[in-house]
Amino acid sequence: MTDTALSGSDAPAGAPARPFFRSDPSVLLLVATVVVAVAAAPIELSTAFGLPAHALLLHIPVVLVPILAGVVIALAVRPVWRVRYGLAAGVFAIVTMAATILTAGAGEKLRDERMARMKQFGGGAARAPRGGGAPRGGGGEASLLERHADLGGELRMLVPLLTLVLVVLVILARYRAATAEGLLARPVIGTVVAAVAVVVAIVSAIWVVRTGHLGAEMTWHGGDARPAGGAPRPGS
Repeated sequence: MTDTALSGSDAPAGAPARPFFRSDPSVLLLVATVVVAVAAAPIELSTAFGLPAHALLLHIPVVLVPILAGVVIALAVRPVWRVRYGLAAGVFAIVTMAATILTAGAGEKLRDERMARMKQFGGGAARAPRGGGAPRGGGGEASLLERHADLGGELRMLVPLLTLVLVVLVILARYRAATAEGLLARPVIGTVVAAVAVVVAIVSAIWVVRTGHLGAEMTWHGGDARPAGGAPRPGS
């Protein structure tokens, strides 16, 4: 990726300065990102509509995070899109971030409840399949549950970081479109932020796939829903 592609070369040379940070709406996205992240972080939903909240919410980040990653990469390599579509992308990123944080919080709540039940009924140990052999699920349901929760916690930090980098990228592009003066108007700043945005976007997309895959593995192989033969037990 060239400096021209990443740095936002659409800035007008010698454009007059103006009070950018008091007038541009992209700065509000930065404030909204911090406020939403801080407000949603302590929330751990248990149920929604009579069902575990995590089971309902998890589909949102599974779909939105890869889309957001693609949007960030597109804006990173096409500077002109940052000004044209940056505000909409920022709003989408904040929605995705909030959904991811809430989903991870609900997952932690569900994890705590399930671990408590396992301890109560002695189900936290690894279960060997019928007929002997190694325990299923890489150490049992409890092990899978902990690994899934760890990945979800990491994703809970990655998506806010991705949102923050995107918003900064948009702010820089709009700043350069408003004025060619100041440190933030230097092309190298936009290049560095764009490169970081691409890396974080790729890692976030990989992490949501890993987290979702492990959750599916835990659901289908970690508990009692399947015996060794592969067919589900009647009534399970």
